[in-house]
Amino acid sequence: MKFLAKVFGKIGAGLSALRRYVAHILTVIVIIFVVSAIFAPDETPEVPESGFLVLAPMGVLVEEQASIDPTDAVLNRILGGGEVAQENVYELVTLLEQAKNDDRITGMYLNMRRFAGGSLNHLQLLADAIADFRSSGKKVYTAADNYTQTQYLLASQADEIWVHPLGGIMLEGLRTERAYYRELLDKLKVKINVFRVGSYKSAVEPYLLNGMSDEARENLEGWLNEQWQQYLTTVVRHRDIDPRMTSGKLEDLLAALEESNYDMAQMAQENGLVDELLHRHEVLDRLIDLAGGDKEKGEFEHINHRNYWQTLPESVRNRNADGMMSNNRVAIILAKGVIVDGQGMPTEIGGDRLASELRKARYDDKVKAVVLRVDSPGGSAFASEVIRQELLQLREAGKPVIASMSSVAASGGYWISAGADQIIAEPSTITGSIGVFGLIPTVDETLAEIGVFYDGASTTEIPGFSMTQPITEELGLVVQSGVDAIYEDFLDLVAAARGMTREAVHNVAQGQVWSGERALQLGLVDELGNLELAVQRAAEKAELESYAAFWPEREKTFMEQLLEQLGVVKADVEGLDIAELRQLLNPRMVLKQFNDPRAIYLRCFECE
Repeated sequence: MKFLAKVFGKIGAGLSALRRYVAHILTVIVIIFVVSAIFAPDETPEVPESGFLVLAPMGVLVEEQASIDPTDAVLNRILGGGEVAQENVYELVTLLEQAKNDDRITGMYLNMRRFAGGSLNHLQLLADAIADFRSSGKKVYTAADNYTQTQYLLASQADEIWVHPLGGIMLEGLRTERAYYRELLDKLKVKINVFRVGSYKSAVEPYLLNGMSDEARENLEGWLNEQWQQYLTTVVRHRDIDPRMTSGKLEDLLAALEESNYDMAQMAQENGLVDELLHRHEVLDRLIDLAGGDKEKGEFEHINHRNYWQTLPESVRNRNADGMMSNNRVAIILAKGVIVDGQGMPTEIGGDRLASELRKARYDDKVKAVVLRVDSPGGSAFASEVIRQELLQLREAGKPVIASMSSVAASGGYWISAGADQIIAEPSTITGSIGVFGLIPTVDETLAEIGVFYDGASTTEIPGFSMTQPITEELGLVVQSGVDAIYEDFLDLVAAARGMTREAVHNVAQGQVWSGERALQLGLVDELGNLELAVQRAAEKAELESYAAFWPEREKTFMEQLLEQLGVVKADVEGLDIAELRQLLNPRMVLKQFNDPRAIYLRCFECE
């Protein structure tokens, strides 16, 4: 015991020292920031009288930037990582709408170098905005050393696409994969006790199998192929691309590559993916010729999109400008992340926290209707029901609720959506996954291998749950009955909300996942459209002649503003894999998401 006390004492001392170290660093950063702010010149960006807008999105597209934990941000930097940069897709769309009608902006250059992508519906929203800008007659150009498939979706909207002679682009299709742990768990003698309903509820398969089941593969391939067709439709709408490049057949790719003497860039040009092969200095010279500038200085007339955003009026940049003055608000409430019981973290949907936001809207006389923007693969069954009940209370109070599905609204995400008056999905939304599972790990056999055993006494015969004891047949029956009951409730609430029979719901349920387009055909959603349409439908439902959308307001803390100014949270795209890996390997983050009081979950892992 003394040895363990000494070990943990040293660990605690080390953590305390690290936190003090971080606190000192933050203090120094604050001092530097204050001094810099005092002596920094107050300059407002200027738009050139005639020049290009440079759209250079950095990181990933989001609908709302996540809050920043100052300590985590600094620690990530110390450890060599960083928070992945985010771009608000609605701000970019608004910015392009303004630039389209700005006579000073004569064209646009898309710089994809640090763009990491985003969900398909966000990419299509921005692609449509670029195409709309182009419809004004102003030309759009883009260049890259290499195009990722995600970057190319936006690049395909340009008038001219340039690529480096040693670069290229290959449309390899959409792919998703998961890790399967069955053999590892067997070796560690860790038993994962699984309770589920439905042939297609594959969320638990990684703990039971070493590979995907046929049922899961069939369902996955279905909605993945539908998303791929949506991608291709967007890519080819402005370009005459050789069908071999989009067929997905290896023989077509190899034939085209052989014709181009196995030169990827040449193949891209000869088959319509790009227009010209240009070195970096040639791209710069071309932009100077098109936009004007100084070749001797190597500069072309332009303003980057972040600076251009700062020049726009406050009434444009503040999306709640109209809502602040309106007594007829359509409140947009965001439900993004995994659903957990309690308050949750900023990147999660805390059942209590979201319920509180909905309750606040119910008692706000200025809020006449609500749009619940759902972007969630689900999670805790209990927390999902807490949220749904608040939606029903809103409706009983006479305030219509429209569920607007974003990238994902599956399992628990669909459960809460079913509480709305109407459901609107994007064509590329991943939804459905109407199914339930219970997940209880036990490590009694693992501990036995190293000579550790647990024993004790109880005042009743009723079995209790403990990770150190095997799941008895009786306890398994209790958990399975709970899972079955929740699934029956799921069928009932969907049948009532959608005007379907329980049998019809069961046929499209059992954990099956659908695209938004298929969900419309199956009766799981009412209409296809974006957030703007959902706001319009909410206003119509509330019979409002005049109204304003009102977004949730979250003022950035001083530390968040400080860290942004110092670039601590603006990581390059290369930091993306590091950040994802860190989150994946953080057991505290993973385990905290499994906090349902009955260990019963409505979650779609393959949708994430």
